[in-house]
Amino acid sequence: MDKFLTWLKKARRSRKKYIITVVLAVLVVVLGWKSYDSSTSKKALSYPQSLDQKAVCVNGTDLTLRQLAFYVAYEEGEVEKQAEVYNPDDPKQYWNVHTDGQFVRVAARNAAIQMAIHDEIFYQMAMKDGTALNEEEQKELENKIEDFWSDLTDRNGEDGLGITKDDIVDTMSRIALAEKYQYVYEELQNADHGDYDFSGEAYEQLKEKNKCKIYRNVWSRVSFGHVTLGTEL
Repeated sequence: MDKFLTWLKKARRSRKKYIITVVLAVLVVVLGWKSYDSSTSKKALSYPQSLDQKAVCVNGTDLTLRQLAFYVAYEEGEVEKQAEVYNPDDPKQYWNVHTDGQFVRVAARNAAIQMAIHDEIFYQMAMKDGTALNEEEQKELENKIEDFWSDLTDRNGEDGLGITKDDIVDTMSRIALAEKYQYVYEELQNADHGDYDFSGEAYEQLKEKNKCKIYRNVWSRVSFGHVTLGTEL
């Protein structure tokens, strides 16, 4: 009996040690995975290889990086103009400037996704209302597409994005409808033209009535200032 009790005590002690070892092993695996997942989420993605990844959801509609390529190209082009004025000899320096609590490249990325959300909200409203472009507006859109595509290809930006002209046509067509309906909506609300721009207070109130979710594990890995400009930051 004494031998049995001695064995039982040893067994319990060894079982506790075993359980502790298993728990510690699990913790190590979990922490290791979180560390790996964190480092992976922060690693810049290859835009051309990630075109079908979802970047944002607006009222149940997912937008992929392919659909947001226009906004990346547009915002990079606009900021680069400022960068060339800031330091003509080394424009990329401007992208790393820290202002208003964040880096310029981060501010540019935030602006691009907010513009995309704004346009998608108004595009959905336009579709619900049956809005369409007239002949003159369609012609104006085609001219804008040609100008934008020309500027993009001049810097080989389409290669950095991995897109075709059709992708730009699709997004800019949606934007044109969104812009038209924004103008209509501003009149309906007796608001001034521009009150519902993506940075306006009136738009912020409208946005709160919509469900928007940014997939930050994807969008935060878009290396702004590098995608269409071909420069390392």
